[in-house]
Amino acid sequence: MENNVQNENLLTIVKCIIKDILQRWILIVAVMVIFGSVFDFMKTVTYAPQYGTSMTATLSGGEDTFKNIDKVQSYVNTLDYLMNSNNAKSYVKKKMPITKTTYKAEVTLKQANVVKIKVTADTKREAYFSIKYLNDWYRENTERYSFPYNITVLKESKFSTKPVNPNSHIKNFLIGAVGSGFVLSCLFGLYFFLRDTIKSEEEVENKLDTRLYAKLPYEKKSREDNKNKKPILITSLKTSFFFRESINKLRSKVEASSDKHGYKSFMITSVFENEGKSSVAANLALALAKNGHKTILVDTDFNKPAVFKIFELDGSKNLNKAIESTTSWRSQVVSDRSGLDLLPSNQDFYKSEQLTESAKLKAIIKELEEEYDFVIVDTCPAYLLNEPTIMNGLVDATLFVVRQDYATSDLINETVKRLTYVKDNVIGVVFKNVIFEANKTRSSYGNRYGYDKYKVRGNR
Repeated sequence: MENNVQNENLLTIVKCIIKDILQRWILIVAVMVIFGSVFDFMKTVTYAPQYGTSMTATLSGGEDTFKNIDKVQSYVNTLDYLMNSNNAKSYVKKKMPITKTTYKAEVTLKQANVVKIKVTADTKREAYFSIKYLNDWYRENTERYSFPYNITVLKESKFSTKPVNPNSHIKNFLIGAVGSGFVLSCLFGLYFFLRDTIKSEEEVENKLDTRLYAKLPYEKKSREDNKNKKPILITSLKTSFFFRESINKLRSKVEASSDKHGYKSFMITSVFENEGKSSVAANLALALAKNGHKTILVDTDFNKPAVFKIFELDGSKNLNKAIESTTSWRSQVVSDRSGLDLLPSNQDFYKSEQLTESAKLKAIIKELEEEYDFVIVDTCPAYLLNEPTIMNGLVDATLFVVRQDYATSDLINETVKRLTYVKDNVIGVVFKNVIFEANKTRSSYGNRYGYDKYKVRGNR
């Protein structure tokens, strides 16, 4: 059982690394194109054409040739050495004549005592004549050096005027591109492996200074929703059963925390933006409202508000008015058709901290706690901004959203520590998966109870 868990965690880490590498595909492709072009340029500049010729011959040593065929086969390596020896090169150099030999001979066994002799050189002339002179050198020195076999030519030398090593620009480019892409992918993989992000549930428990409160599965958006940047909500028919059930589990834990400790207001935050905190806040509030609780979702992220976008509001009613004027917060509440009340906000960079630390907002939160069963507060990311620290002192409990393989454990722990320094009310982490995990229990559960038939085509 423990081995299975370790294997699953390892597989999850590998998937995260692959995902991270694929997300950098534009950079990798750009590097591949650059290095492929550079490698082709270098190969072209340093290109030295070589020309070749070859012939087929037999090795014969009298009547015993076929009786000692194993010796013939072993002699091929010796013959290869002899053809490339200094003695042979001196003979070829003298015969041609040339100042320096560039040829290289290669002897390979084709079958039984039949060999193929191939010669390559930097010039056509040397390649053409070297094979002939090597044959002459061997024949003239057979008795002198007691060579055990004679060479008999079966097929005369074949010569091509085209280089045997053509400079292929496509081949050069592919070698450079594929090689650089592989190296860069390995470097990226090593970097992402060593980067101390939270890649699995086990790492939440082992690396973070707070507990795992809930986990949310990966939910893929449809192409249309992704294009229009629509959020995933449990009220949508496109949302999978498993995602809705995960939100309901989170809701049940929040209800249990409320019953046990008397919590009414819950702040949802994260280290950075794009970790899914607003989505978690919206779905948690919807789940509580659907379960019969009088719930309100309050957006206190004045830097980058999201509630009005998630629920497609016009922004005419907002929390800013209730804080900055004598307008009652009740007049700024918008009721969603699902039974959830919304108190959205408008963007105001310059007054964000001023609005958050105002006495009016503190009074509004108190009044909301008296009127509602649950107050879900969506606030801005907590690492670089001070507003979540202020808000943390106004609410009963805080849930910290951690997106898989995003923020490092040091940054998460540092941010949680800053929040708990004001008020020790961070009750746990909501771990949000960003990779799909094929779970046997999950699929069998869905098949057994027939939930798969409710899935919308094109969505998980």
